[in-house]
Amino acid sequence: MIESMVTATAHNILNELEGKEPSELPSLSALCLADLGDTGVAFLAIPQIPPRNTTWSSHGKWVHLAKIGFEKYFMRKVRKGISEPFYEKMMLKFMGVVRLK
Repeated sequence: MIESMVTATAHNILNELEGKEPSELPSLSALCLADLGDTGVAFLAIPQIPPRNTTWSSHGKWVHLAKIGFEKYFMRKVRKGISEPFYEKMMLKFMGVVRLK
């Protein structure tokens, strides 16, 4: 959800600097892996604020393991200087998670 708000803000600042009206709206979609020690909770909400089109959640040890995997993946992206690989963007779009409306 934060990435969605920041992307809309950056685009709207550019629009203002170019003398245009702000026109971008964030999608406010949320995909979260919450680690709770040996277990965790995962949820997807599109959009985060009701009424929602999609709501899904699950819990268990797999979320803890997925969070560890995501942290390793994220740190690799940071080291390589890659902010959003095409396959990541493609998978998020497949799940319905996009940044702008």
